[in-house]
Amino acid sequence: MSILMLIITSMIAYGVPLLVVALGGMFSERSGVINISLEGTMIFGALFGALYMFLTASSPWVATHPQLSVLIAIAIAAITGCLFSLILAFAAINLKADQTIGGTALNIFAPAFAIFLVWAVQGVGLTDITLPRYVALSSESFGLDPASIPLWLDALLSNKLYLTTPIAFIILIVSYVVLYKTRFGLRLRACGEHPQAADSVGINVYKMRYIGVGISGFLAGIGGFAFVMASSHSIFTADVAGYGFLALGVMIFGNWKPWRIFGAAFFFSLFKTISALSTDSAFSFLPHFGLTSYNYLYNMLPYILTMLVLAFTSKKSRAPKAEGIPYDAGKR
Repeated sequence: MSILMLIITSMIAYGVPLLVVALGGMFSERSGVINISLEGTMIFGALFGALYMFLTASSPWVATHPQLSVLIAIAIAAITGCLFSLILAFAAINLKADQTIGGTALNIFAPAFAIFLVWAVQGVGLTDITLPRYVALSSESFGLDPASIPLWLDALLSNKLYLTTPIAFIILIVSYVVLYKTRFGLRLRACGEHPQAADSVGINVYKMRYIGVGISGFLAGIGGFAFVMASSHSIFTADVAGYGFLALGVMIFGNWKPWRIFGAAFFFSLFKTISALSTDSAFSFLPHFGLTSYNYLYNMLPYILTMLVLAFTSKKSRAPKAEGIPYDAGKR
């Protein structure tokens, strides 16, 4: 496989989780609630998606309908992510708790709970869940003969392409339409910009914020499962490598707008790809900086880049005016 195809497939694998989770964060913050718990929500959704695949791997039905089983796992990850995010919604909206502290608490809780549950299912000491090989799409998944299609297309279908890839692009288009072309999107944005004005025309601010946070958790759950599928050997390890926080950076860099988030997600995924492939022989042309373990330097690259980009672009970012501010209907 050519270097270009390797870069493209890797960028898709790393960019899809970032895109979906950042879009989820966008819906929450557009409604007025800061969702710091994206990291924990990704882990929670991925946990139940992975458990479903682990428990049904030997089912004869799954053997005959592998991609339908993957779709069910994605749906389970989305639903559990949504339910998990409602804890933050209740704390932030009903209890008017500090949203940053609430999200941080959920981030701490999620990996601990994941390890506990995996131990309960597999036995103490067994913290990883390996997904079945059929999670990846292939030429056969589309009923195609590898010999009858172009080599580049077979390479694309056989390397790091998953059902979450087309789903992510559908989510991107739907997010844009919902946010800017529907009455619901207008109301959601109003609740994040000026909730008092929205309330004065009959919009239920509490309800809209619950929906915004719920959508955020729904998409973060999908993103978490997408991350696990695209990770090394498709193994759930109760960790998503800081992708939830990286997605927050993508969301801010994308200025809370779907298409800009799309560009930001794949901009960051390019550097994540360089990081992941830095030790590959095909990338021997990358500078080693005189270091023996230079790959660690490249592993830091996406996160260093996130800080630099946010430092230089934060002045131009325009966050929703009322995000992070608990709404009190008694104050106008």
